[in-house]
Amino acid sequence: MTAQIKGKGPNRTLLAPWDENLVFRQGDRFIGESEIGPVPMSLVESPRIQNPEDPATQPFFRFLRFIDPQDTVKTVTLRAKESNLMNFVQERSRARNLGMNIVEVVGNLLATEFIIYYTAEGRVDFRELVKDIHANFRGRHELRQISPREHSALMDGLGPCGKPLCCSTFLKEFQSVSTRQARDFDPDMNPMKTTGMCGRLKCCLSFEKSAERQEKWVPVDNDPRGIPTGPALSPLATIA
Repeated sequence: MTAQIKGKGPNRTLLAPWDENLVFRQGDRFIGESEIGPVPMSLVESPRIQNPEDPATQPFFRFLRFIDPQDTVKTVTLRAKESNLMNFVQERSRARNLGMNIVEVVGNLLATEFIIYYTAEGRVDFRELVKDIHANFRGRHELRQISPREHSALMDGLGPCGKPLCCSTFLKEFQSVSTRQARDFDPDMNPMKTTGMCGRLKCCLSFEKSAERQEKWVPVDNDPRGIPTGPALSPLATIA
């Protein structure tokens, strides 16, 4: 299955057991097991069955259960604690002139572990900031620096094409994009055409040419471009 935390990207792939009594629908809310424990999530794509012959990447999250009324109450409390923690870290980082941009705070359902995502121009010595956090909040807190691309993936949005960002939907890892690939797409290197929301070269530039090479077309009467005859898409191998 593909799901999101807090209703925004990046999409996470989950593993769920095959059970005829379990019915998943887009928009369902449930609890998934993550690196920091159980977290509330929402389903953004219907489940798909993976072909056993097609090796799959080990999912980072695992389906636990559908959300119940008690989980809903805990989620409301968790969101309040995440908001308070984010405001506090923003205020203390500014007071200490650390040059950090606090992007997002994600905690587990029990509000015992939190990941604080931030961006910065370089490395940040946040040892004193950690002391401030531990003096005012209980639990385990991890400060995790992310890149501009990861920032865009985390915050979600629409690209110039009008579709959700590749990084916050189907992309599982970032590939390097060269200026040569950008020039193949737009010889004038117009930033409006080649630059994504993250301020870097668009991720989609890295696979547009490869897609053209892999795809063969057969002309048909009503479409001069024809129909694709390239290799069929292989089915997924787990409920992903």
